[in-house]
Amino acid sequence: MQKTREEVLENLKSKSYDILVIGGGVTGAAIARDTVMRGFTCACIDKGDWASGTSSRSSKLIHGGLRYLEMFEFHLVFEACRERKILLEIAPHLVYPQPFTYPVYKGDKNGLFMIWAGMWLYDILALFRNVENHKMYLKEKALELEEGLDEERLKGAGVFYDCSTDDARLTLSFVLSAMDNGADCANYLKAIALLKERGQIRGARVRDTIEGKEFDIEAKVVINATGPWDDETCSLDEPGSPSKLTLTKGAHFIVPRGRLRTRNALPILSPTDNRMMFIIPRGNFTLVGTTDTYYEGDLEKPHATREDVEYMLEATNHSLPKANLDKADIISTYAGLRPLAMQEGGEDVAESKVSREHRIYEGRSGLFTIAGGKLTTARSMAEEMVDLASEKLTRNFGIKAKRPCLTDKTPVLGTPDLDTEARVRALSRHLKLDDAVLGNLFKQGTAALGVLSLVEENPNLGEPIVPGIGYLKAQVTFAARQEMAKSLEDFMIRRSEIFYTATDQGLAAVPVVASILARELGWDEVEKKRQIEKYKDTVAISRLYATE
Repeated sequence: MQKTREEVLENLKSKSYDILVIGGGVTGAAIARDTVMRGFTCACIDKGDWASGTSSRSSKLIHGGLRYLEMFEFHLVFEACRERKILLEIAPHLVYPQPFTYPVYKGDKNGLFMIWAGMWLYDILALFRNVENHKMYLKEKALELEEGLDEERLKGAGVFYDCSTDDARLTLSFVLSAMDNGADCANYLKAIALLKERGQIRGARVRDTIEGKEFDIEAKVVINATGPWDDETCSLDEPGSPSKLTLTKGAHFIVPRGRLRTRNALPILSPTDNRMMFIIPRGNFTLVGTTDTYYEGDLEKPHATREDVEYMLEATNHSLPKANLDKADIISTYAGLRPLAMQEGGEDVAESKVSREHRIYEGRSGLFTIAGGKLTTARSMAEEMVDLASEKLTRNFGIKAKRPCLTDKTPVLGTPDLDTEARVRALSRHLKLDDAVLGNLFKQGTAALGVLSLVEENPNLGEPIVPGIGYLKAQVTFAARQEMAKSLEDFMIRRSEIFYTATDQGLAAVPVVASILARELGWDEVEKKRQIEKYKDTVAISRLYATE
């Protein structure tokens, strides 16, 4: 049985840990999972919700990074291709194959031969262990695959495979896996100071942003995995320390699949700067992104601007001229910040040329900071980070790992087997749930059975939150009880995708969801109203592109 937040907080206040991870994005969550699976004690905290920063605002891809071949980052592509295969095996309900059609047009900077050669290299770096190896097609066959391509300019196309994912749920699965193995993990705990003993980091002073209380967490090793907030966390250790990050913003938008229907995902090139982005089918919707621009604004509120949206619309309509997509088609937008490791040359380097390789730093006080990397490589980044932390624990404290790294072979908590899937399907038929609900339940893995048991206990929880959006009231209840959802946004944006896919971004669902969460979390009317207004503000920020 999962520990309650109250039980975790009591442990955090009273225990001393081998490792404290500050940051609950995908990298921090993966570090926590790796740490406890090796037999170390671990605490993991985040000032907001799990994946509430960069890790829930990606392009939802687990990919090798075909475009990084142009930058000669062969090591990064090799690592990402290896990790793609591992994630397919350890989280198959959250990471699934995604075919891509790569159109080649007259005048493109890379012709058919270069794309053919690049795809061969991509397969080689994957050691020919991708879902399928690439295929190349000339114009006629390419048009059979994707009838929306520009017939006048098209020369041919290649087909290759990467993977799609639910990035927020993948992160949550790492957190829940860490907790299942003994980690103490709590969201909404903000590190406000670092504890030191004889000049060495020995934990952190934290503030519970829900209750407002402060307390200390003691640990022998502290890891800063706060992504875009890395520099802020480092300043708690060494005020005025040099920046370790280059931040770039990636904006996206989502439209109904009927307005941008493609058989496969498509890499497309901007006619403005030849930068690659993607059109990605996701069920009844299509995701377009991403931009890549230097960012110096508010870390808490990056958003897609009018210029971002127009840039993506231009690229989309240039590659698929029959689509005639415009702003009126857009359901939602979002933007995330890439915490890229600082490069020599700083902002003299083009945004899209800044390396996605990660770096690990150790400060004079012993604070470890990890910067850069990708969603795809979070597990391997965590393995490297825990290797270093393990060496330090052995060297300085005589504490040795009980086991080697097992995260590449062990399925995440909730990974279903065939029997689980059959039971979910049978219960769904019995409860007369539609395919949209079933698809969202499958993403919860074995936890779907827990959701459906709530419905069996209370049939009212089997009602849809709002007809047509594919989520049940039971999923709100379950998120509050078992998935650490503590706010309205936690459910609307990260435990579900209502924010992204409902035509009104879930505003009609807000009263229902807020009432269920209020009952589960003990909110009074004032807090309930505050949660609703905060969510409305978040929706408004996502729509700024239309008024700027």
